[in-house]
Amino acid sequence: MSKLGLVYVFTGEGKGKTSAALGVATRALLLGKKVSWVAFYKQASWGIAEAKLADTFPHMTMYFGGHGFMIHDSRFKRGNGKVAPVGGKGNVVVDTASEEEHLQAAQACLVQAREQLAKKPFLLVMDEVLNAVSEGLIQENEVLELLEGRGETHVVLTGRSDPHLTRMILVKCDLVTECKKVKHPYDEGNLAVAGLDF
Repeated sequence: MSKLGLVYVFTGEGKGKTSAALGVATRALLLGKKVSWVAFYKQASWGIAEAKLADTFPHMTMYFGGHGFMIHDSRFKRGNGKVAPVGGKGNVVVDTASEEEHLQAAQACLVQAREQLAKKPFLLVMDEVLNAVSEGLIQENEVLELLEGRGETHVVLTGRSDPHLTRMILVKCDLVTECKKVKHPYDEGNLAVAGLDF
């Protein structure tokens, strides 16, 4: 009888969720294991460092299907997009996708995750999938259904989560780690640093 793969969750308001998932994925890759990575918000065009893992490891599949992060607050509406300040120094996060585009991107990522799971990798990472559930782009039961069909594949889920919307996912997981923000450079208006944050 085959053993079910483990499900790890890295969640919370603090930094380190994707970094923790990258650590798990890198360990698996260094042991020659097959890893699939599906990013629900990040885009390949962002030039993030982890996108290069697939160039280094032939048994790594990466899919960046997002349209960036959603900004919900209508006070930040500017023309065809939304612009939110970071800290108090004028740096901004920009959201130019419509809600429908975000929804379609999340659904395409979910399809990609199912397709990757069907290939039976050692590890499937669904980066920021919990954000997608919390923001209503995909449903909790869709993630639960995917987890039910994981077989021996280990799964890592990351993202900030609304505990009311992701409660059953968290109950079904083997490991849940919460990253708590104590202090963050963004609070002072400092943007992400290449090599440290992306």
